[in-house]
Amino acid sequence: MARALTSIELNRATLARQLLLERAPLDPVTAIERIGGLQAQEPASPYLGLWSRLVDLAAATLDREIRDRRLVKAGLFRGTLHLVSADDYLKLHPAVLVTLRALAVRDRFRNAEVSDVDSLVKAALEFATEPRDNAAMHDHLAELAAAEGRAVTDVWWRLRREGPFIRTPSNVPWSFSRRPAYVAASAWLPGRGFVTEDQAVVHLVRRYLGAFGPATIADLRSWSHVSAARLRPAVAAIAEIVELRDEAGRTLLDLEGAPRPPADLAAPPRFLPMWDSVLLAHDDRTRVLPAEYRAAVVSRNGDVLPTFLVDGHVAGLWWAEPDGPGTRIELEPFERIPKAARRSLEDEAERLRAFYEPIEPRVFDRYRRSAARGTVPGR
Repeated sequence: MARALTSIELNRATLARQLLLERAPLDPVTAIERIGGLQAQEPASPYLGLWSRLVDLAAATLDREIRDRRLVKAGLFRGTLHLVSADDYLKLHPAVLVTLRALAVRDRFRNAEVSDVDSLVKAALEFATEPRDNAAMHDHLAELAAAEGRAVTDVWWRLRREGPFIRTPSNVPWSFSRRPAYVAASAWLPGRGFVTEDQAVVHLVRRYLGAFGPATIADLRSWSHVSAARLRPAVAAIAEIVELRDEAGRTLLDLEGAPRPPADLAAPPRFLPMWDSVLLAHDDRTRVLPAEYRAAVVSRNGDVLPTFLVDGHVAGLWWAEPDGPGTRIELEPFERIPKAARRSLEDEAERLRAFYEPIEPRVFDRYRRSAARGTVPGR
């Protein structure tokens, strides 16, 4: 039997696939596909996540890929917003549609129980052949919602969770404003259709293992919220999947030939944005996020705060604080950081500050300690 992979080996394997061991000279579309997408509730997060992973990322390059519709922002894994390639969206949405519907039904606060959800989704999509904001969608759906005896805000909330709606870019710094507009995927990506559900689940498994493996079925399910019963046939259909094990004896799945670097490979300091997927991709998050720091990183309202890595593991929080007309990057380590690592981290912080500087400061409001402090456990 092959020896078990250590926790450090699993850490380095995940960091290598997430482009966090060495910045890669890739275009944004290729990079985002390789790392399995970027969580994107906060407009700044995909830009910061890619900045930590790519050589000399220019924000304008990412803006262009979004405006040219090679990248799209939409609801996917766990019902949260992600930035993914247009191709991946069409190949992944059918895999998570069952989950999106279940999440909408589960949420009792805005559970718009209607007699025919599919008909309402169809009506909303037919109206959204061009970008529509929330007010326009409310006006269009008001009569239909009244016929169901439901508040239109509740009905639209559910429909946009379940339907294939894409959020369109705005003419603001870093592409997306806080007043979203929605468009039907069929109108935004004309002439391109969704794959079947079975094909989508197979694609999801490949993307996940390529981005976050080696991993257990429980890890895959935690990241995608797709049931194990739907995942297992997809795993069986992929010939190049190999089985490994960890030190606890758990079976790990991986793609044959995927990078698994040695444990002694150095991991440089890196800054991660809010909700970076590397902190959310596993059922056992201690691969990157030490258990003793989890409560300080994941706030009471579910926000995953901006963190920095030292030797491949979360070692503290960071904030973008106003500094005269500019911005400074402030570090909040959880424990003392060795001098050499601290120096490297401060150098990286200076590069991050330079990336921030040209952008209008309000883009980073959620990255300020004052905005997050009230939600951080124990603070």
